[in-house]
Amino acid sequence: MDNGDGLSDPPDKNTFEPDKTIDSVMTMTKIREYKWVLYGTVSILVILGVSLIYSIVADISTQLHTPVTLATPVDLAIPLIPPAIIIYWYVFYSFIFFSYFYFAFVHREYRNALVLAYVLVNLVAYAIYLVFPVLGPERAVSGSDFFSYQIQLLYAGDVPVNCFPSLHGSTSLLSAYALWRAKKEYGYISWPIAVAVMVSTLLVRQHWIVDQIAATLVTLPIAYFVFTRFKYTKVLESKTVVKRWQLLVSTIAAVFFMVLYILVFYVM
Repeated sequence: MDNGDGLSDPPDKNTFEPDKTIDSVMTMTKIREYKWVLYGTVSILVILGVSLIYSIVADISTQLHTPVTLATPVDLAIPLIPPAIIIYWYVFYSFIFFSYFYFAFVHREYRNALVLAYVLVNLVAYAIYLVFPVLGPERAVSGSDFFSYQIQLLYAGDVPVNCFPSLHGSTSLLSAYALWRAKKEYGYISWPIAVAVMVSTLLVRQHWIVDQIAATLVTLPIAYFVFTRFKYTKVLESKTVVKRWQLLVSTIAAVFFMVLYILVFYVM
């Protein structure tokens, strides 16, 4: 605007510039989208990285100490039931991969708590393995049916030491607890799955009963502390609204990675 002396007034700093404002909002939105994808991906990589340490710990522990057995009369009376491999392998890996993807990309409020609890549980288990390696049940399977063949693949690809505590049990309990914390209704499914997985470890002759007791005593206190007491990860009230398509995508991703994991680590 001309102020009468031939000069224009300087632009008002408060002048609204809609184009720049919209661009700024869109840029910030894109940054947030990229950040949660990045954080979710990193969280899954951390969990998988910690899991891969297991084989290293197994090799070291057997060199440091002679593995012992924790069999009880009840354990010795439990028969090998090959169909239990469906729960031990396929249900278990689908379940934990679902929880990883669900909390990494959908219910992100609990993502950091799940990752921290997972790392702590595994570190405690690894420490126990290094000083107290436990040998699993005697393993023998005969038969050419589908279930027996799956058991043979399991035995060929898995080290029968470092059974106490059971990481199958610990991981299942942690996933069940996290899902229950996120939404109480999820507990109606997650807790029975965790228990079924723990029982399946006995039926495929991979663990002793005391291994599952130890898994419970290690996992639940850590999960409770991280999810409800540790100030950096606790969530007092979840505000996430989960859509059905998000559950479907998490389920599809879980099944895909379950198949991939078994193929890479047991079949190939």
